[in-house]
Amino acid sequence: MPQPIIVGVDGTSDSLLAADWAAHEARRQEAPLVLLYGYERFGFGEEGYEDEEARNLLDSSLTWVREHHDGIEVKAELAIQPESELLVERGNDAQMIVLGSRRLGPVTGFVLGSVGHRVLSQAACPVVLIRGGTASRRPQNAEIVVGVPEDEEEADAVLEFAFRAATTRGAPLRAARAWQLPLVLTRQSAARVLSEKRESLEAAQQSGLLDRLEPWRRAHPEVTVIEHVDLGPIVEMLVSLAASAQLLVVGRRSRLGTRYVGHVAHAALHFADAPIALVPTR
Repeated sequence: MPQPIIVGVDGTSDSLLAADWAAHEARRQEAPLVLLYGYERFGFGEEGYEDEEARNLLDSSLTWVREHHDGIEVKAELAIQPESELLVERGNDAQMIVLGSRRLGPVTGFVLGSVGHRVLSQAACPVVLIRGGTASRRPQNAEIVVGVPEDEEEADAVLEFAFRAATTRGAPLRAARAWQLPLVLTRQSAARVLSEKRESLEAAQQSGLLDRLEPWRRAHPEVTVIEHVDLGPIVEMLVSLAASAQLLVVGRRSRLGTRYVGHVAHAALHFADAPIALVPTR
């Protein structure tokens, strides 16, 4: 039995967009879908108005998913537990968590709140974020873009997720890496740097990316892979590529007791115009 795909629901249109994306993913992965809603009681007695409201909210979300995604295995679970704790706990046995959010503009990025930030920084499984402005599904043949770190362990974590996503969608995979000129070279004239050093440095980056991709290509010969190496900031590269991608996959670092996810993941959340999968790398 495959691990479930979990989606956090809260009765908003944003969470329904996340449920819709998660249901499509569950069908592709042939995995069960679980709608989760956690809440806390603030009334008196063993049951309060929160219980009935919570059950109605969850039943409504479940009905919506069943009406729009006939044939998938889906269930809804309610827990008297803070939502972030519930999602993090259940993420230990899930293949991914899907959350919804909306974006008001490039400055505000994802509107996540404390729940989203805690799940992002502490969940043991990948977390996919869907926002209203990018929820309409891009073409099935649109690229999946993955930022490939130089560290082997981190690269394998994101590539495992990205290749699986590309396989189930029949989509091409663009494996991207950015690089910077060494500081000593940036102090020389631009013409001299470009003429003497750039080609050899870029070739080395391309070779390193090919080496990292090679075992994954052998394991997934059905996936069309495009190597992409850019000179410049990695965030600018990923944001640019995400504009036409159906999914952006980036690594996510965590620090115990903090909301730290790494500068690349943090910036991608603010500026990338695509659904984003944040994959824990260590």
